[in-house]
Amino acid sequence: MNLKKPLTFSEQVEKLNEHGIIITDADKKVVEEYLSHINYYKLTGYTLQFRKEAESSDLAAPHTFSEIKKLYDFDTDMRQMLRGYLEIVETYCKTQIANTFTLEKCMTPPYDQHYDEANYFNKKGFQHIIQNFGKEQSYYADSLIVLHHMEKYAGKMPLWAMMELMSFSSVSKLYKAMFESSQKRVSENFGVGFKTLGNHLHCLSVLRNKCSHAGRLMNVRYNPPAQLSGKFLHNHPSVSNSSLFAYLLVLKWRLPTSEQKSNFQRDLFAILEKYKDIVDLSLIGFPENYKNIL
Repeated sequence: MNLKKPLTFSEQVEKLNEHGIIITDADKKVVEEYLSHINYYKLTGYTLQFRKEAESSDLAAPHTFSEIKKLYDFDTDMRQMLRGYLEIVETYCKTQIANTFTLEKCMTPPYDQHYDEANYFNKKGFQHIIQNFGKEQSYYADSLIVLHHMEKYAGKMPLWAMMELMSFSSVSKLYKAMFESSQKRVSENFGVGFKTLGNHLHCLSVLRNKCSHAGRLMNVRYNPPAQLSGKFLHNHPSVSNSSLFAYLLVLKWRLPTSEQKSNFQRDLFAILEKYKDIVDLSLIGFPENYKNIL
């Protein structure tokens, strides 16, 4: 089967019109300019809930271009807000994992036992992490961190320095590669079980990647499902653990201070208030009583 034929920005405007998005003649040039900045395919992801059928691009009823743009703007504002809080959690997790693991495993010279696969349960997983880290070292070869450790330690780094170059996804995988005993020591700092922490790190790395690469947040099924306690799910049966709401719960729970949690609620509620007339809460997994749950 042939792929779809490329369209000019003007043709993309006409295609949106054909599918049921209302664009007046007076607005066509404005929309054409907009599409030169925002990928057509990305934008049409915000029409999914309006379509006649899952496999059709035609809308069940006409909607204005302004409506679709506002949904895109909501997602953009949400991603921008979340990035700041995800950075806080990522930095905290890296600090706790590096500190706890090295105090357990790296207390005898040459203090590089974090490079030894014998200290990890999932040895293949660990080898893959080290290979990826080598690529990161090469990519950041001109950074002061890499230059210093290359000159003084033949490229080896203490784990806390390695964390500066590792992605959140790699940190999540490193935690999961550890022995259960090491995971338990780390998870004690978070006040949750070691399996729950592993799941939460995975969830937050997925959310981090979405926010970093302008991925759509709304009307998406999230994987892996967030690990929420049986008691929580019993008390809140309307919450889906594969929703954005579940992932935002995890983010809030993993923020290290009460002030950060409070600020997160404030900023989240402000965005929801700003777009309350356009965003269907069910498409982001928010129950009606979400304020009480958060």
